[in-house]
Amino acid sequence: MKKKPNSKIIYSLDPCMVTPAESIQIIAAGIYGAALFFTILTFQRSKRLDQISLATEVMHELRDLDRELAKIPSESQNNDVKGEVHSRMLNTVDWLSFLVNEKMVTDKRLVARMKPIVVRYYEDLVQNNVPLDEKKVMPYQDLEKLYRKIKK
Repeated sequence: MKKKPNSKIIYSLDPCMVTPAESIQIIAAGIYGAALFFTILTFQRSKRLDQISLATEVMHELRDLDRELAKIPSESQNNDVKGEVHSRMLNTVDWLSFLVNEKMVTDKRLVARMKPIVVRYYEDLVQNNVPLDEKKVMPYQDLEKLYRKIKK
């Protein structure tokens, strides 16, 4: 190619030379890559916080139910009231078990902290307080499934 004497366009045969347009594209790609990286980190943190929030709500509910149960006198006429509280406790622990079984709560440390709680409530409520005829048609499949998985 012929060059004009006053031309500002430079033609180079050197493949390592980067034009200004290419350098802008490289910088933009770096910025997009960094933005994607921080988006992924933010998403992971948000997911973990959501899991902690779910677990916290369930634990608050269980604590409130424990307090309610402690306020009920131990007389035999209050067995119906106790049965209602036990049922609500089982529903709450079953919900927690569902969250763990369906991988909505996957944080290993969080699940490890929940395991003894699930075992305690299962053994206290199901094995000690549910009559035999109700155990045959146990409506708490998620609780049963998680309990068996923990005991393996």
